Amino acid sequence: MKKILKFWNNLNIKYKLFTITSALLLFLAFIIYLTLYFFMPAYYHQYKIELLKNSVNSIVEDSKFYDIDELQRRLYFLGKKQNVAMILTDDKGFIIFGKNEQHITNKYAGDIPMSNQVKEYTIRATIKLKDSPDFYHLEIVMPLQPIDEANTVLRSILPFIIISAFLIALFGAYIYSKTITKPLIEIINKEREEEKNRKEFIATISHELKTPITIISGQLEGMIYNVGKYKDRETYLRKSYDSTQELKVLVDEMMEISKNELLEKDLKIEAINLSEMLKELVNRQSYLIDDKNLKLIYKVENKLYIKADREKIIKVLNNLINNAIKYSPKGEKIIIKAYKSKASKTVVFEIENTGITIENKYLSDVFNPFFRVEKSRNRKTGGSGLGLYIVSKTLKSHNLYYKMESKKNSVLFTIYF
Repeated sequence: MKKILKFWNNLNIKYKLFTITSALLLFLAFIIYLTLYFFMPAYYHQYKIELLKNSVNSIVEDSKFYDIDELQRRLYFLGKKQNVAMILTDDKGFIIFGKNEQHITNKYAGDIPMSNQVKEYTIRATIKLKDSPDFYHLEIVMPLQPIDEANTVLRSILPFIIISAFLIALFGAYIYSKTITKPLIEIINKEREEEKNRKEFIATISHELKTPITIISGQLEGMIYNVGKYKDRETYLRKSYDSTQELKVLVDEMMEISKNELLEKDLKIEAINLSEMLKELVNRQSYLIDDKNLKLIYKVENKLYIKADREKIIKVLNNLINNAIKYSPKGEKIIIKAYKSKASKTVVFEIENTGITIENKYLSDVFNPFFRVEKSRNRKTGGSGLGLYIVSKTLKSHNLYYKMESKKNSVLFTIYF
């Protein structure tokens, strides 16, 4: 039993759902079959008897308006419709009308239903016609054998019913399980991937935090014990302070990532004037552009509107503009464009900085946390390695398509809103 439970617990959710659904469908088919087998004959007996009673009562009640010809016509259609044997006699016992009368016995059953073991049901009525002083006696016998034979037929086709139900159950369960489990499996795989990335991220964080902490600890220890070059406390206090600032920036960015993950599903979507937003962001960093003697080519159409979380998109655009300034050599160009695509009817944002390229093999890695193209991995020249990771996470939370391309002498980043 434990082995069976263990095997069941280890089964894929798709196969579990397939097995359960198949079993339920087969069980349902079995219940329907048993219901038909045991209850249909009795129910159908009662239904046919009630139908015959109502028909006979209707004829008896309306017979006072009939003549003998109309009565015979009515009885003919009753016998034809309900497949019964009948005989109509007068007070002297002479047969006035008959249909399959050879099946009628001389023993009157009266207006009493027979048990299921008896294969006939008999009903008798007295009829009075208009303009006639005589009474007529009607006896109708309804065979129940064809109804009981339905059970025999059901029993004979049971193997075919079982095979058909089994095949239909398997096919239905397969389609159902595949349709239902596909999104579930996608969600589970996504959760597993996110958990894996989270663990890798934490491991990388530990390494990234350890480096500045080790540097600060070593410098402070050297100054405490006046060891060698660390006797120059003024110089190394400044270096220790610089290391703490790097550490602060790193911690702030990690806090931002954690915040984004927590609030990823709580976006405050609103209509934003992208044209005005870009103008304001570029103006904020104009002094950095001038400081590096960069040439800004600004081609942004007026009144471009997008739907996004204002605060998060500001951080994305600001990060991209800042990166373009930071990594562009002095005297190069920064090209910022925003326009509405005529083909896709979407707003497109592009930022391109010249004088720098990225090897194609690194293009898919630049969005990973702590990845730096800069070989020295120096935070002063290569950044923390979290900027584009934050950009990527934010754009994905908005379901926006983006891409980075490395050209002959430039790097281009594009967002499709």
